[in-house]
Amino acid sequence: MSRSRVRVFFSVKMSSSHNQNRRRISFKVYTTTHRQKKLPATSPYQNRSLLDLPSTAAVSVIDPFYDSSYWNLEYDPLAMQQVPMVETNYGGKLYSPSDEVETIAGHVFKSPKPPRAQHGKRQCQQQSTAAITGGSGVGIDGNGIQRQSSFLLKRLDAKKSMAEISIPGMRAVFGLRSSMIRRIIWIFILITCFSICAIQVQDRVVTYMSSPVTVHVRVSRNMSLRFPVLSICNKNMFNMSAIQILKEKKANAIKEKNGTIVSQKEMAKWDVGDLIGVNDYNVSQLWDFISHSLNKDGIHHGMALECYFGRNKTCEERGRWEVIYNYMGVCYSYTLNGSLVNTTGLFNNFYLKLQDTQPLAYKDDASGWKLLIHDQRDSPLIHLRTHGTTLYRGWSKDIRVFIRQFQTINSDKRPCSDEIDYSYSECVANCFIKEVNANSICRLPYIKALKDDDPEPCNDSQAYAAVNKRVDDLLFYGEWSENNCPCPRQCNQDFYITYAETNQMDKEQENKGKLRIFYQDLTYDDIEEEFGYTTIPLLCDIGGSLGLLLGASVLTFFEIIEAISTALVHLTAMFTHCCCLFVKSKPEPRPI
Repeated sequence: MSRSRVRVFFSVKMSSSHNQNRRRISFKVYTTTHRQKKLPATSPYQNRSLLDLPSTAAVSVIDPFYDSSYWNLEYDPLAMQQVPMVETNYGGKLYSPSDEVETIAGHVFKSPKPPRAQHGKRQCQQQSTAAITGGSGVGIDGNGIQRQSSFLLKRLDAKKSMAEISIPGMRAVFGLRSSMIRRIIWIFILITCFSICAIQVQDRVVTYMSSPVTVHVRVSRNMSLRFPVLSICNKNMFNMSAIQILKEKKANAIKEKNGTIVSQKEMAKWDVGDLIGVNDYNVSQLWDFISHSLNKDGIHHGMALECYFGRNKTCEERGRWEVIYNYMGVCYSYTLNGSLVNTTGLFNNFYLKLQDTQPLAYKDDASGWKLLIHDQRDSPLIHLRTHGTTLYRGWSKDIRVFIRQFQTINSDKRPCSDEIDYSYSECVANCFIKEVNANSICRLPYIKALKDDDPEPCNDSQAYAAVNKRVDDLLFYGEWSENNCPCPRQCNQDFYITYAETNQMDKEQENKGKLRIFYQDLTYDDIEEEFGYTTIPLLCDIGGSLGLLLGASVLTFFEIIEAISTALVHLTAMFTHCCCLFVKSKPEPRPI
């Protein structure tokens, strides 16, 4: 069917809620059927050509919301008189405020009557129409005649609000004049750009949630540095001369009691646990008696021959020695008073000369001394045996010390403790002690009681041997690992990095050893962690992705919220109205 048309623009006067604005809309008018809708029988344009019409009235409109044709009134704009026209919400037709006539360019036409509402309760229709139009005199009158409403304009406003979002392509998708092909192309472009943007934003958020850190390393110089703690043990765990004295006393006690003479071969089989009770010693007193004394006394020759800290200053003048119990026996720890030094060099710090005159070894690997340089907060209970270094007899060792000061960040993925008195090695030592006490019937001297129900100190040889075996299984045969302990690392920790030089001493000093510990200079490494990806870079990256791919900003999201809210309000009102129209009412009796 051929369609002839010409074009004209006319104004549709909006309601007072739109501040009397005028809107230009283009429509199409056809002389015959359009989409199965025929002209009314009373129409003055039936069977007439479009060119024969002196003027045209609005006959049929197809809703622009569904991308159909517009009306078209083809007249000279100067000759066209403004006629207020308002859409109805039924059938998609336009009617003037008067149900009688429309006047355009001096021509009078009969307007078709609006169709009567066939369904819906009157009260529901009035309420739903009032919800759409704001209740300004629009709805169903007493005779069931459907009057003018702003139903179509509400739908256009919902679409217009989405088109006004300041994202390129939104006007092409929701605009009234866009063709279907243009809409499809822009929808595909927007979906593609939005998908890429979403992937980039997700990657940035995942990176932000992983809490990446940046490590800054600075070499700093100070006027003084903290001197570390030195823990030292004789690798020959016990003083064999003292053990021999106790064995002879036990053999004499057996001879006096039973008259049995104990042979030297049988005495050699006795271990430390078999000597518990001799001289009424408990296990701690026994360890003290058979230990290697630091200074010469009685039966002990003493390990330390000389000890100086700085020029002409003895170790006792500058610091203090403490006895510590360890897996390796009774050991000693030296701490400097004040812990700060302001001098450097080989001859200005710690010097210790050691000796070991014991001809017999308690165990096979018993030559020399075990050393551990550590922080004052750290415990040498485990690390002295596993992380210490060895000074062999007949050798001297010069140890240069450097400090690395770590300041790390406490995060969810890398937790650490920022307590001042917290020590990771102390936590590991307590974890090991708990594991030993959990499966032991007694305690050794270096295993302290952490709870009230922990075992008592060992008082017989069998229990002593069982606990020693348990400790060996845990510490050396893989039944325990410090990685299984719930011990967070320290947020602020000082690591003492050592560089050692060893030299062999003269032959006549084969039972001696020399140790020097010093700072080469007063510099230290300051290693500090900072969050490498904070909130501001995250927002910048997200904003860059949104701006590059969608041309959006923060204000665009507020526009989207406003547009969606406006569209939901209009669509909800339309949905309510449509539902009410389909509510069947009780038919009224026809008058006879």
